[in-house]
Amino acid sequence: MKSLKLFSLAFFIYILLTLYANIFLKDKLYAAELDMSRIWAASLVAILFFVFLVAGYLKPAELPAWAYWLILLVLSFALPLYGAIAVAFIFLFSMKYNPFEKHAHIWLIFSIILLVSIYLFKGVPLFNWNLRFELSKILVFLAFLSGVSLVYVNWNIKFKTLAFLILEMLFFLGTFRSLMLLIFLMYILHFYFEERLTLDKICLAIPVFLLILYLSGSLEGLLVRIGFTFLIFHNLVHVSMPFGFFHGRLLLHSDPRWRVAFMFTLKNCYTYFLFGQPIADFGIFGVVEAYFVGTLLKLSERNVKTAVIVLSTLIYAIESGIDAFLLSVLLLFGALYSKTNIETLK
Repeated sequence: MKSLKLFSLAFFIYILLTLYANIFLKDKLYAAELDMSRIWAASLVAILFFVFLVAGYLKPAELPAWAYWLILLVLSFALPLYGAIAVAFIFLFSMKYNPFEKHAHIWLIFSIILLVSIYLFKGVPLFNWNLRFELSKILVFLAFLSGVSLVYVNWNIKFKTLAFLILEMLFFLGTFRSLMLLIFLMYILHFYFEERLTLDKICLAIPVFLLILYLSGSLEGLLVRIGFTFLIFHNLVHVSMPFGFFHGRLLLHSDPRWRVAFMFTLKNCYTYFLFGQPIADFGIFGVVEAYFVGTLLKLSERNVKTAVIVLSTLIYAIESGIDAFLLSVLLLFGALYSKTNIETLK
């Protein structure tokens, strides 16, 4: 239950922060008056989908391995050019071993070198805001590649911590706080699963973290961002219920956040909350996808390292929303690279 407990904590803290933002910061979120009953309705829909995710965790329905590989292949077509090729190579390597585990040190060093090279030759997003959007996809990919490698690499704690700090600095230069959070989770959660970091200590740290943000003047900006994401989610609920709007096209879109933004403003990319994509694609039937995600969270617990990766990905996805790439990560490490003998993490 360790994964579910921490995920539930993160989920409901996020919901509470969205409600706070939409009640007390509405002047910064809305250009016109909005009926708050629609926000409350979206919150209830989010909680309903959360219940189905929990059901998938408590009563997982595991599929045969070939079914997961088939889903991965279908999802790969949302990643043009390299997607299907990458899945084919991963499949061939996986017949013998987990390529991420066996070559973790190579992937980690490669990720750091590539990040530095991108900043040297393309520029640093922190100093050139337009680069932030141009480099977003490669930065997300490298965050996951380096984060997964950080989980698997068999270095001592000093070298691992040094690599973690270097990655945090590099993604700070990339201006994506969510990617810094992802790397932090990939680094810290193994302490949680190994009982060196308890849920009680995490609960105590949260108000301290929020106080630091408040004193630094960053808390309001974070709340506005969270509130805006949930505003997008509420709009998706409004246009997609009861039977969906995209009918699978959003999940298989090469840039779903741009597609969602295109619906409303014709510019930029919008995050749409954890359950935004299932609802936008399938409406109320998106609860099946929520159940499936809960199953993957449970299956990942057969191995501590895959549990860290899947839980980190899901917490990251609370804000960003699920897409083909994130669902592929959940499938690969939740269902395929976890052990065959279940070792429940209580």
